Amino acid sequence: MTDFQSPLLLHAKSPVHLVVPLRPGADLDLARSQLSGAFAQCEHPVVWHVPRERGDIVQLADHAAAAARDTAGLLVAAGGDGTINAVAAAALRAGVPMGVVPMGTFNYFSREQGLAMDAEAAVLQMLQALREGELRPVQVGYVNDRVFLVNASVGLYPRLLAEREQATRRFGRSRWVAMGAAVWSMLRPSSGRRWRVLVRTHQGAQVFEQEHQVTTLFVGNNPLQLEQVGLPQAQSVAQGGQLAVVMLKPQGRWAMARTVWRAALGRLEQDPAVLSLACAELSVAPSGWRKGRVKVAFDGERERMDAPLCFKLHPRPLWLVAPTGLERTPAAQAQPLPTAAGVAPPLVTA
Repeated sequence: MTDFQSPLLLHAKSPVHLVVPLRPGADLDLARSQLSGAFAQCEHPVVWHVPRERGDIVQLADHAAAAARDTAGLLVAAGGDGTINAVAAAALRAGVPMGVVPMGTFNYFSREQGLAMDAEAAVLQMLQALREGELRPVQVGYVNDRVFLVNASVGLYPRLLAEREQATRRFGRSRWVAMGAAVWSMLRPSSGRRWRVLVRTHQGAQVFEQEHQVTTLFVGNNPLQLEQVGLPQAQSVAQGGQLAVVMLKPQGRWAMARTVWRAALGRLEQDPAVLSLACAELSVAPSGWRKGRVKVAFDGERERMDAPLCFKLHPRPLWLVAPTGLERTPAAQAQPLPTAAGVAPPLVTA
């Protein structure tokens, strides 16, 4: 893997390589208009990288990252958490820093980093950091060989994402549509699959292991998202070196409604069906599993992976081009999720 190069090498004619995704329900022309206006005062030429098909985003991000490395340019993701995930993975592979312009539905990564939610303000913020050579390291998690910045999960959440995507195609892209799809996914009958979770924690030189049988596993790497639902592991993640693990015990439909409601109120820790802890590593496989691939969700995207799944921290940070003095939005001041929809914030990302 290529060593990281300082953005101070960016000269006046070096390009900004801007990755813009295709998303269901998203208006690409509107996004282009917003971004063109935001970069109008940029002294660097802007190279647009827009996939022809939604599934092309990973290859496109790799191409943009390689171009940024070879031209001493800047790699930028313009989108939500899923787009940022793809570009961040490419940045790590290419050994380059990246900038972010938040344009998603929930923008958990960007809000955790304290980035401006307005596109023009975010671009100005990023260019200022670029001029001053400011970078911040960001903790990265990975499951098997896939990066995640916000969360990764198995069980209920991958199904939720599939149904949210269908709802978005039909009703458009908004928080209310995402909430409605989430509630529908949570309250209708599930397949009943169980997961065997082996959690490994370290205390000094000692290693401790715990085993659990659960229906849903959620691994969090975003303190803001964890705070919103009332999980104390948010502090452990914020301090670095650990991931938050949230496990849901088997329960009926009405008990699930109670869990969802408590999450919406920021009291998930009080729910008897929820187990939560912080650790640096865990292994997951379906109970009684046979060789095959399982659905995994990460940062709002889905993929099938070979079991068992290994969740760890990436050995190197992602380097984000952003003012180092920025403070992320506290959970109490972040844009609240509509509690009338009764959905748990950590089960929704875009």
